Amino acid sequence: MEKLRLSAPDWCFFNSGMDPADYYKKLAKIGYEAVEMVDPARRATARTAGLEIINHSGPGMTQGLNDPANHPALLAQIRKSLTDAKADAIPAVIVFSGNRGSLSAAEGLSHCVTGLSQLVPEAEKLGVDLIFEMLNSYNHQDYQADHSAFGFELKKALPSGRFKILYDIYHMSRMGEDVLADLLAHRADITHIHVAETPDRGKPVAQGQVDYARLVKGFHGAGYRGYWGMEFVPKDDPFKELAQAFELFQSYVR
Repeated sequence: MEKLRLSAPDWCFFNSGMDPADYYKKLAKIGYEAVEMVDPARRATARTAGLEIINHSGPGMTQGLNDPANHPALLAQIRKSLTDAKADAIPAVIVFSGNRGSLSAAEGLSHCVTGLSQLVPEAEKLGVDLIFEMLNSYNHQDYQADHSAFGFELKKALPSGRFKILYDIYHMSRMGEDVLADLLAHRADITHIHVAETPDRGKPVAQGQVDYARLVKGFHGAGYRGYWGMEFVPKDDPFKELAQAFELFQSYVR
């Protein structure tokens, strides 16, 4: 029986009251294979538990690449993120557009291309992916890349194999996107998926507002074999909810 590969971002589930070794062992016991956005102090512990660390979040979510005034400082910070990721065997750094402000979509996109075109050669040299994430503008007010078209146009302008898309189903569902059409049309460009239920970012559920059965079967059936990141905020015991989400998603490919 084929299984989906599932990951869990630390920011959702790990808190300061937890023992890191116990936390990562429990994740691995449930069946998770990877973790995301892990503090450097916990990375060795996660790996000891048998978990892969698949990404690190770069800077620029609000003061971003869409504004050229941010480029001198921000490009240096992202370069450091790439170098740090390479040194710690982390395959990807997440990057963002930044908030819109007075910039039009065309201006913001153009400035992102200008900034990222300076970073892509370094990503290629280091062998680390830059992965761009679109966010909804309800939770992230004024975020410029709040529709999938922004990310896919950016990818079209930056055809390097080291620049890819992180597609967050929760965020794009909140923005009314046709998620399955996006996934299928841009399968070659999407390297990672994040999931949660809308509108409260809870755990995915059967027969929820997001039809994950349809999305998983459709995208997995089209050949996607990357990780499905459970980026939801638990309301109850996090391990119980992580186990429930794991079982639900595995049921879609049985």
